[in-house]
Amino acid sequence: MKKLVLLMMVCLLVFAESNVYVVETAVGAENPATTTKCEEQPESERKEQPESDSKEQPESDSEEESAGCEEQPESESGEEPATESEGQTEPDSKEEPTVEVEEQPGSENKEEPTTEGKEQPGSNGEEEPATEGEEPSEPDEENPIAGCEQPVESDSEENLAAEGEEQLEGNSEENPAMECEEEEPESKENLEKACEEEFYLEEGLVMEGDEQLEPDSEEELAAKDEEKLESDSKEEELAIGIEEQLDKCKRALPTSTKEGIPIDEVGKISDIDFSSLNDSKNELDGFREMTKNRGSKLPIKDESGREYYMFFGDIYNGRTLKSLEDDSSYQTENDDWLRPLPDKDTTLKQLVNMRYIHADNFAMVTALNEKKLKDGKDEPNGVVTYYFEQGRATYEGRQGNGLAIAHGKSRSDWQQYVALDMPLLKLYINEETSEIIGYAATINKTRNGDYYLDGYVRIKMRPVAKGRINVSMKYLKLRSDDADYQFTNFAYQVHMDIAGRHKASKMWSLGNNKGIYFNEVWNSSYERPIKDGQNYVLFFHRDGYANHPAALKANSVDYDPHTHPFTNVFFDRLNSDGSFDPGKGKKYPNETHPGWALRWDPIKLGYNETREVNLEISISNTIDQLPAIQKDNDGEYTDKGYHITGTWSAPDSNKTKLHYTIDTINGNEQKVEGDENLGPGTWELTIPSDKLKGLDRVITVYVQDDYGRKSDPVTIKISPTLTIKEQVFDKDGNEPKEVEPGETLSYQILVDSGYISDDTGTYGGVTITQEHDKNLGPPTDLKVIDESGKEIGTATYNASTNKIEAKPKTDLPRFTKVKITFNAKVRDDATVGEVVKGQATASGKYSTGDGVNQTSNEVKVPIVGVLKFESVPEVIDFGDNLKISPKNKTYRPISLDTDLAVKDSRSRSKQLSWTVTAKLEKPLTRDGDKDELKGSFFRYRYGDNDTALTKDASVEIYTKETTNSEVIKISDTWSNPDGDGLSLEVRAGAARVGAYEGAIQWELRDVPLNIAE
Repeated sequence: MKKLVLLMMVCLLVFAESNVYVVETAVGAENPATTTKCEEQPESERKEQPESDSKEQPESDSEEESAGCEEQPESESGEEPATESEGQTEPDSKEEPTVEVEEQPGSENKEEPTTEGKEQPGSNGEEEPATEGEEPSEPDEENPIAGCEQPVESDSEENLAAEGEEQLEGNSEENPAMECEEEEPESKENLEKACEEEFYLEEGLVMEGDEQLEPDSEEELAAKDEEKLESDSKEEELAIGIEEQLDKCKRALPTSTKEGIPIDEVGKISDIDFSSLNDSKNELDGFREMTKNRGSKLPIKDESGREYYMFFGDIYNGRTLKSLEDDSSYQTENDDWLRPLPDKDTTLKQLVNMRYIHADNFAMVTALNEKKLKDGKDEPNGVVTYYFEQGRATYEGRQGNGLAIAHGKSRSDWQQYVALDMPLLKLYINEETSEIIGYAATINKTRNGDYYLDGYVRIKMRPVAKGRINVSMKYLKLRSDDADYQFTNFAYQVHMDIAGRHKASKMWSLGNNKGIYFNEVWNSSYERPIKDGQNYVLFFHRDGYANHPAALKANSVDYDPHTHPFTNVFFDRLNSDGSFDPGKGKKYPNETHPGWALRWDPIKLGYNETREVNLEISISNTIDQLPAIQKDNDGEYTDKGYHITGTWSAPDSNKTKLHYTIDTINGNEQKVEGDENLGPGTWELTIPSDKLKGLDRVITVYVQDDYGRKSDPVTIKISPTLTIKEQVFDKDGNEPKEVEPGETLSYQILVDSGYISDDTGTYGGVTITQEHDKNLGPPTDLKVIDESGKEIGTATYNASTNKIEAKPKTDLPRFTKVKITFNAKVRDDATVGEVVKGQATASGKYSTGDGVNQTSNEVKVPIVGVLKFESVPEVIDFGDNLKISPKNKTYRPISLDTDLAVKDSRSRSKQLSWTVTAKLEKPLTRDGDKDELKGSFFRYRYGDNDTALTKDASVEIYTKETTNSEVIKISDTWSNPDGDGLSLEVRAGAARVGAYEGAIQWELRDVPLNIAE
């Protein structure tokens, strides 16, 4: 209990236990520094009064206001990239961001080039003429692919898919598209499917043709989408078959039938939403959208000197290497290399009647070794592919090549409808990873010549090992949920023609149904030998990876593979059996006309549902299949060390061992034994943390078979993980469980890079940021210090962005542990019941160029309301020149050093009230409690009651119902003789010359109003 000393004065102290708040006025010599004396003398005496001891005022409790942080998410790049349908504004900004939309480039001149003397599909055997100057009829209202509610009745005639190939025929009539209307569906059955209009035009996604896709362009699309959200909540609840929640633009799809969506009802390419085919919202990060069809080069450097590309469409084997650099060569070579992609304003109806790139004909293309060609880049036949005819799979219509998607009534049904044509609509390439992604429509053409949109497909090709690629085919089905055609399957077919050798191409088995290969051994006497004088070995792998094919079928000598895979030449039913595997190294008996097809397992697939299948292809110049190894990812730290996993294979070996090295530590290679090789398998490593020792490390992992042959290694760069931890403390240095308005919090952000002193890097451009909580005032005492307290950087607060930013010195060694400290006061008007939050992020790049992006733990402190004495007077002054009088005297305080005041900031979810009582703790005495001022009292008037304060009972001096959180100053009326308040009554003749001391105890109680009254 705190006590303050006075003579003929009262000092008040606060005690807060549970809901009782006690304040005392003390009399005594415990705090002489705060003692004030006054003497009372006889009226007849005219002696000079002794000087009062100076009154020492207590230190103010007020603190400098400090700021708080409202937490906001931060982008990895330091900017807020536009996401599909979501735009972010600055924290305090109320303006919508302005964005610019940059149109995607179309083809160079929007002409459809003519070809030389060859018929193209889709035009009844006649090539589609150039479109320059031709203006398609303008529909009254555009209808995007997300669709307009325009049900079109179609014939119910089943497409029994005759054997042989179907040529796409043009449809010369265009029906005006209906404008898309958003309506609340009347029932689940007539609910049009909703689509989400998302365009992944992230930072770094650059249009080939020198047009940069601005991040803001995506934000504007997102802003437009948001305007269409409000009316769609009911549609979203009823939507069926949607794998992902569509939280943005919802537009009704055109009515689908068992044949698909009528092509007339599908809008422009620019309006098509491919988002449901992507694996994530960041699928296209790092990709460039192409305006011309080019291949993605594989990152292979080997002794062959060849180059390899992943490519969509036709490419002529007769090409020279030099022609691959010629933008117009597709016209002279009559293929698709560097052919312009369709213009964004082109509709599917227009596209199917034009020459287009067939995404279903994806391939690995080999550019031969220039140095080994007779005429170098000018040597004809400098390119090798494997589709008939000489790489131009659609040269004269369908040549028995490519992907097909069929539908039937059951797993064992004949194909009832089959999508054979897949025009490439958009193309993206990631030059860093060499990945290539094509988006295509899958088109069904009925026997009566009508075109239907069957769905969309994303075909993604990526390298997985030296000379080996994975082809992912992800399909979105847009046929109606007709009970007769719910089963769907994929098949892929090749009519072999390696470098124009066609019937000379022989098909061999990898054994155990693992796949097939073609071994084109170089021989100058062979018809059409490989021009650079090296072997060419092409592998199609049937298993050893996810979602692989279920069966392989080679055509027999009696059947021409000039057809599609879902016929009696290959798979006459959705689940037909494959060919018998003749055994490893044995030849399949399709001597006269080599062709084959792969199929997957048919599954039940509903409207607007997706399915993904995979195929792996590899090319080499040797038949020997070397061990191969892949990593799943770059691994992670665990309690036992750094953990890495992956897959490996060694087809020609009975045993395989796994090896790894860590840099060149002591010049020794660290080895881990592998299991016996029983086929493709998995591997894992856990490297003890003490071997990594807080430095950048490069881990190299490879497998070695029992012939001593090593796989190409995989490498993983391991860097110590930066840790960032945030702490918050109250004024006593403890972690607060709650905080009141007006109290001050102290924050610490601890950053440890994880590096040891042997490291030579510095913090470079690393920055630590924290969004400031709205319930905190501006921060104070911002510092960036090391463990010894030395300042090692700068910290600032930006009031406009409400963000704290701390920067270690750029040349600060990164093994230094960094601490950011600041104080922040909870605003007096902070909302009770809310939580003060703090969370910091370290981002940027070290001097070595390595990136950092780590977020701390989040600290939370609830804001609670309190009932408390806001202030209590240290000194109550009744006057310092009082006279000893023969009459009874009553004195009122003439001044207080501060008010007796109460504040109730508790939540007013229920009725609140409180009362203050007073009690004499110690009577007035002088000379060290030897002489009590007899017959004198402290009294308190409250309303109609004027009561003497005694030691025996507490007296109620104030009662209040809480209606707001304002401060109630009880002592405001004390100086008014007629008002409520404290007074001192001195009986005549009782006082003696000297200093008197006493104590009053005040109590603040939380009581119901009816009790208080």
